[in-house]
Amino acid sequence: MTPLEKANELYSKYDDLLNKDFINPIVFDNQLKQCALIAVNELIYETQFEVPNIRLKYWIDVKQEINKL
Repeated sequence: MTPLEKANELYSKYDDLLNKDFINPIVFDNQLKQCALIAVNELIYETQFEVPNIRLKYWIDVKQEINKL
């Protein structure tokens, strides 16, 4: 799965989970991104100590794609 596909998948999972009935769409979009970034930041932290560090670059790329959404 590409970083862009993973970013969209994480974003969509939080979109399905959260109740957006009474929230401003712009604020809601930002909250979705923040939720996805929290998850990715945890993965970046956990993988930063691995050798070789192949997964770290992947998760950093996912994070960049989330920020572009």
